[in-house]
Amino acid sequence: MPGVATAILDNGMAEMTFTQAQQRAAALRREINALRYRYHVLDDPAVTDEVYDSLTAELRTLEAKFPQLVTPDSPTQRIGGKPLDKFHPVVHAVRMLSLNDEFSPDEVSAWEQRIKKLAPAARWDYICELKFDGLATSLVYKDGMLVTGATRGDGKTGEDITANLKTIRAIPLRLNLELTHTDKFPAALVSRLRQGLAKTGRIEVRGEALMSKAAFARLNQAHPDATFANPRNAAAGSLRQLDPKITATRQLSWYAYSLVTDLGQRTHEEEHLFCAMLGFQVHGELRVVPDLQGVFALHEEIRRSRERLPFEVDGVVVQVNEVDVFRRLGVVGKAPRGAVAFKFAARKATTVVEDIVIQVGRTGALTPVANLRPVNVGGVTISRSTLHNVDEIERLGLKIGDTVVVQRAGDVIPQIVEVLTKLRSGRERAFKMPEKCPNCGSPVTRQRIAEGATLGTRFTCTNRRCTTQQLRTLRHFTSKTAFDIEGLGPKILTKLFSEGLIADASDIFKLTAGDLAVLPGLGEKSAANLITSIENHRTVSLARFIYSLGILHVGEQTALDLAKNFYRLSRLRQASVDAIDAVPNIGTTVAQSVAAYFRDRANQRFVDKLLAAGVKIAHEASAGSGGALAGKKVVVTGTLQRFSRAQAKAAIRKAGGRTVESVSGATDFVVGGEKPGSKMDDARRLGVKILTEDEFTALVGPPAL
Repeated sequence: MPGVATAILDNGMAEMTFTQAQQRAAALRREINALRYRYHVLDDPAVTDEVYDSLTAELRTLEAKFPQLVTPDSPTQRIGGKPLDKFHPVVHAVRMLSLNDEFSPDEVSAWEQRIKKLAPAARWDYICELKFDGLATSLVYKDGMLVTGATRGDGKTGEDITANLKTIRAIPLRLNLELTHTDKFPAALVSRLRQGLAKTGRIEVRGEALMSKAAFARLNQAHPDATFANPRNAAAGSLRQLDPKITATRQLSWYAYSLVTDLGQRTHEEEHLFCAMLGFQVHGELRVVPDLQGVFALHEEIRRSRERLPFEVDGVVVQVNEVDVFRRLGVVGKAPRGAVAFKFAARKATTVVEDIVIQVGRTGALTPVANLRPVNVGGVTISRSTLHNVDEIERLGLKIGDTVVVQRAGDVIPQIVEVLTKLRSGRERAFKMPEKCPNCGSPVTRQRIAEGATLGTRFTCTNRRCTTQQLRTLRHFTSKTAFDIEGLGPKILTKLFSEGLIADASDIFKLTAGDLAVLPGLGEKSAANLITSIENHRTVSLARFIYSLGILHVGEQTALDLAKNFYRLSRLRQASVDAIDAVPNIGTTVAQSVAAYFRDRANQRFVDKLLAAGVKIAHEASAGSGGALAGKKVVVTGTLQRFSRAQAKAAIRKAGGRTVESVSGATDFVVGGEKPGSKMDDARRLGVKILTEDEFTALVGPPAL
């Protein structure tokens, strides 16, 4: 009987009746949901991820002992068990539209003229929001519970990907129908939403599923020889996994942008506010402007700052804010008349692949690189493009001599996206990966890299003493995100290595001015300055030290995660795979790589040599838990004189604070430099305290060198 059943829980809790377990489970669900709401909606994390995970683990234990307690909206039900056989079709109750693209102010002005002719007596504002480069999805809730999540498909019929969407924490499994935690929203708006909720049990919300640049970098870092092309493709591929467990590892995000159900919203801005109150994450970069001049100003502002955004964006969505006017304007084809995507200028061009050469990385991986006929793409001359691996060449069907379409991925990285096979002359030739290293002549191994399904093929030089590998390892060690030794660039490193003055990175710290002065082109003064720079960089943080070792799959963020969890190098060196795998944001592949690195005797000797050469590690026990900015959310905007953006963020973290990208009512401080842009206006409008650079420096101290 339920009232009599008892259990001893694995976490050491006392014997518990079913009734007690039921009460505890309900309390845990409420608290976990409240923490999720505060983190994703209010940008106000009340506790660390570790506490959130601990509460979820306790709930999972309770539900395992009392399966009757499991509810569809339980936080433990985000990841399903059995993989799907296929995705099933979903017919949208309201067609999912796409947007017409405009690329210039003239085109947007012409669009405005068209809609003014359709509604000559109407008056409206425009609302502008970021055009995320992600995947449009629809969520349907009944009586507050998530029942269906689907892709757009052709607009009328999509695919049911509910199991995969449930793995995204930003998506609530149960709506905040009680409207708790809404005291920061206008009372009249809360009241109107409450009235709207009383009239319907079915609510549909649409939004963008996407992968942040950081999550994309971590994904590619975990699979360096099977690189994904861009965050959008990675997000789309993640949502099309038949096994939700794989999707759950991809750290996807989701932002609501449309409330389909009529809950009393009068403007599109209110749709966003209603979505936030219901528990959805909405992006703070939202602005209402009275005319197109405001639209053009915001478009230019976002274009200039888009590289600093955490997500890829390819334009600004411009929409008539007033819901009644928007609806009256209707639909043309598959797009609403009252909204357009004001895209950034395309950055693609055609050129010819003149050759494909091999680049040997610091881990010995062989990467094919296309030498291109120089071409201007978005104002930058492109002459080389990485092809990642042989699978990418096969996927493209690429041959040497082909005419190709090149784009700058994220407007930065040159990337071949298409082969124009109709332009072939017959003189093109196929490419084959070499059987020997092009630098040292050693044999090359071939290995398939997989995660669920095969992702790529890795070719690796078998010679650990390969000169190219050693030089790249040295460059990595002295890079800005590692030891950051000023003056020790690639040319000097190559000279030191070729002259036999250094064999590995530990030898750098044994150099004397006399050793350097004999090098061609390096005078006595330059030699002395370089020795001073080396001396000034003998001490580094544990995170930088870990990153400098060049461990496979370990990037800057992973090194930070390891440092925060192990605190001391000695603990990390002795850690098991399971202990490393338990670190948040670190998966099994990375854990195995780290553990294997420190088990390798050659690597052990190298680390010991670094320490013996005088390298010191600044171990920090608890990252700034009691600092001047403890628990504060800080936005940095504009150009600072003393701090680079990275230095400012590091100073905030060291002082116990958290950096955020957009200004909201939950932001504590905005640090303003020169040309701060709209974030400063948002801070003034919301009453957020603004710090000058002098005031910021007084709180956190000067930047770390």
